[in-house]
This record gives sequence, C-alpha cells and structure tokens, in this order.
Amino acid sequence: MLIVLVVQMSFGLIIFLGKAIGVLFTFSPKRIRKTYKGLAERFIKQNFIQTLSNIAMIGVGFGTAALVIVLSLFNGMEQTLTGMFNRHNPELKIIPAEGKSFPYTWSLRNEIENVEGVKAITEVIEDKVLILYNNKQKVVTMKGVSENFALQTQIDTTVVLGTNKLFSNDTRYVLVGSGVYQELGLRLRDSMYPLQFWYPKRKGKASLDPGKAFNKKIIQAGGVFVAEPQFDQATVIVSLQFANSLLKYGNLRTGLEIKTTDDHTAQSVKSKLQKILGDDFIIKTRPEQQAQVLRALKIEKFFTYGTFALILGIASFNVFFALAMLSIEKSHDMSILKSMGATNKMIGKIFLFEGGLVALSGAIFGLLSGYIFCFSQEKFKWISTGANNGILDAYPVETRWIDFLIICLTVTTITVFASIIPAKNAMKNAGR
Repeated sequence: MLIVLVVQMSFGLIIFLGKAIGVLFTFSPKRIRKTYKGLAERFIKQNFIQTLSNIAMIGVGFGTAALVIVLSLFNGMEQTLTGMFNRHNPELKIIPAEGKSFPYTWSLRNEIENVEGVKAITEVIEDKVLILYNNKQKVVTMKGVSENFALQTQIDTTVVLGTNKLFSNDTRYVLVGSGVYQELGLRLRDSMYPLQFWYPKRKGKASLDPGKAFNKKIIQAGGVFVAEPQFDQATVIVSLQFANSLLKYGNLRTGLEIKTTDDHTAQSVKSKLQKILGDDFIIKTRPEQQAQVLRALKIEKFFTYGTFALILGIASFNVFFALAMLSIEKSHDMSILKSMGATNKMIGKIFLFEGGLVALSGAIFGLLSGYIFCFSQEKFKWISTGANNGILDAYPVETRWIDFLIICLTVTTITVFASIIPAKNAMKNAGR
C-alpha cells in the first residue's frame, strides 16, 4: 500500500512539473500564469487529501521506527551490562542473611558439595582496605579467593596487562582493576615499591601510635583486569591466604561462590541449596546479583517508551486531520452510498478502516526501517560511542520480537483512537 501511494504521488508530481516546464517554453507570461494556476488547482484538488494521508502515514512510520530503535538500544545496553557483570559475578553466590561473615566448617562444606549440580566451591573473604603505593593511597574492596576462583567467572580472561595468576614461583601477586591501576599509577611487579595493604586490627589494645592500630602487608601487582567500570574502579583480587593473614578472619568467610554442572541450571541448584542452608543464608543467581542495575535500566526503558508513545500520539493528529478533511470532501459520495442502502454504521467503519490502513502502512514502514537501521548498526557498528575502550566501542542494539508486538499494538491503538471522532463526524454528515 505504501509503495503504491508513493509511486502514484511521485508520478503525478512528475507529470505536473513536466507540463509546467513545457508551458514555460511558450514564452507567454499570461498563458504561463493561466496554465500554471489551472494545473496547481487540479493538483491540489485531486491530491491534497492524499498528500495529508501520506504525511500522516510517514509520521506514524517515523514514530514507529524511533520506538524500534530506542527499545532495541535499551535491549543492547541490558545485554552489554549483563555480559560485563557476568565477567566477575559467579553463577551462584551464598552470603549470610545477617552480619557480613559466617563460620565455614567442614560439615557445611560437605553439605554443599553433596548437593546435586554443584561443581566447585570458591571461598571468599571480602572487605574494605587501604592501599598505599609511592605516596598515593586509595580505599578499595579487597576480594580474597581460593585457588579455583578462575572456574567461577571470566575474570582471568579479562586481564589486559601482566599475568592472571595469584601465585608465580612462590611469589604472591594481586590483580588490580584498571581504575585502581590508573589512579595509583602502578607498575607491575615493582619490587622497589610494592603495594602496601592496611587494615584496622580487629582485636588488641588501643595505641596512641596509629601505625600500631593496623595490620600491614605488602604485595606486588601482577596483572590488570578490565571487567566492568564500577568493579574496576575499586576492586583488587588476592589469594585467600593473603587476605586471611591481613584481615585475621580465621575460619570466617564473607561468601561462597558456586559453580554448577552443565546438566543443571543455576535456579534448580539454588532451590536445593536453599532447602539445606535454610534462612541463615541468602543465595543469589547472576540476575539477582545485578538486580538493582537491571531494574533501573528497565524503569528508564519504560519511561522512554512512554515518552516516544506520546510523541507517536501527537503524530497521529495527522491521521485525525486527514480523516476529518476526507469526511468533508467525500460528503457527496457518502450521500450516494446512503441512497444505495449503506447505513451510517457502515460509513463509520469505512473511515475506521481507512485509519487502520494508514496505521498499518506506517507501522510496516516504521518496523522495517527500524529493523534495517538496527541490523546495520549491529552488523557494521557505524555509530560509535567515541570511547574506544574495547568494551563498548559502538552503541549496542538488540531487536526482540516482543518489542515489535508491543509497538504494533501501540501504533494500532493510538491510530484507531485518532480515527474514532472523524468516523463519527462522517456518520453525522452522511445522515444529513
């Protein structure tokens, strides 16, 4: 329908311009004015309503395309953020329901290991510490992990400088986030200026000397990772033994990270673990660990959808005016239809059908345009973010069929509502 209307209008415009140019070669100003005026009046009379309909259809199409692009952009951002978080978030994370640590006993370990679907358990000690390097200091989150931590996440694959190992030739190393690395101006494996870790003593007598109130350890930076900006800005990863020697946690742990087998889902293993551990522990899957960020993104997506739907509603006023003008122009034709036995209800349905046809044509045009735009962006990444950080070089997009369905329903609903009043006016004009 859209192609036919465009071709028809273009063909009429070409004929009109051709005749006008032909008249110019007669070199008769009076004849030019007369002929041009006649052609213009004929063109306007025959094509004005059609032009309004085409404008309405194109307006609906552009509004639909904008909705497709915006929702696909939010989908792409959600997918990108999920991928970033999955680089350092385990499949399952066990934390205490109260307090920040819990005793990790052999009986508790055996209970978890015996759960069907559990492949590996990584012990975690996590706390805030002060690090010093070459007259610079920063408070960071130190995450101490057991030796099998590489099984849990993709953090070892995100190391961009140095090594991804916490031990090498009996030397302990710390993996630092890219933000910490840049802020402190670190040099890897710097034996002259190693990193100093300071943590307040949990027990002991108070002292007037601030230096005696802290446990202190030194360690060299072995590698730099780039996982997710917020995580990279304030996180360092050390071995469990180093963390325990600094924090003096003993058999206490702040969390456990669980790797599941391939034949079990994280949700099914979570249900089994929750039955065994009871209400003393909270178990979170990957989506639950990043729930706040994803919830904020979905809320923003919803309000953006509402804003663009409002813009689409304003664009549908073109449909309203086109149908209103059509009801006035076709009053004579409606009288003929009435004389042939048509009812007012039938005439109203004709105008509703016309509005639906404009909506359908515009929606198809908008959906195709939006999909082509998103496909080209996803394939060629021709719109760059300008960051050039290797994580998000181009704006991410992802098309989902559920968004297309929602957009179709939105466009149809708005356009049908815009067609109701002109349809009622047409019924009144036909009844006169």
